[in-house]
Amino acid sequence: MNIMITGASGEYGNYAIDYLKRFAPEANLFGLVRNETKGEALKAKGVSVRIGDYTDVNSMIDALKGIDRLLFVSVSRLNIQQNVVQAAQVNHIKYIAYTSISHPEYSKFGLETIHTQTENWIKESGIPHTFLRNSWYTELNQALFDYAAKTKQFPYFAKEGKLSFALKREYAEAGARVIANGNYGEVLDLAGEPKSYHQIAFATQEAVNTKLDIEKIPASKFVSTLESYRKIPLDKNLEEFFIWE
Repeated sequence: MNIMITGASGEYGNYAIDYLKRFAPEANLFGLVRNETKGEALKAKGVSVRIGDYTDVNSMIDALKGIDRLLFVSVSRLNIQQNVVQAAQVNHIKYIAYTSISHPEYSKFGLETIHTQTENWIKESGIPHTFLRNSWYTELNQALFDYAAKTKQFPYFAKEGKLSFALKREYAEAGARVIANGNYGEVLDLAGEPKSYHQIAFATQEAVNTKLDIEKIPASKFVSTLESYRKIPLDKNLEEFFIWE
């Protein structure tokens, strides 16, 4: 069985490959990257490297030749993922596991539109599939965790609503299990236990083993505090993640 992991040089892709070596030891693993340089580390792991770009349907058709199952790692750009689905159809891929987003029906950041669009293309392709509807990555909070560990302060501005977080490697483990098995339902909702930011603050305090000054502050001050600490502006997507109402 030939399994392709797209975005294979990224963190999720690397985690998924490591798990697949455990869950599907007899499978032939293929990693999709955009250039040869990005594939060197994968070759060292014994992974066959294919070159392809989501923006180029012909490159994707070539890259997916002979592949049986596709762990389709999504990107945050409109329209281009249709090329991956078309290439999968041309190559008669037998099964797709696609990294989607939790509750794509609730559009807030624009990401939901991308995932709904791609899910529809996959449905229309007729290829058996599972949508891995991932919730938030814990790593989105890394700048806040670093700030808390260094300054002994944990600023936040959220109310008592809760979000579900999990580590990127945990989502990747789930994706690897699904693609190795190939027999899950159409939708798999993946998330950690919901937590408020007040609860996250106390969990961080326990993790760093230091009492933190936990303070609720205005949203604008929160962003400026982290930007001042990091010495660079927050990425727009990250700022939108923190500032939403």
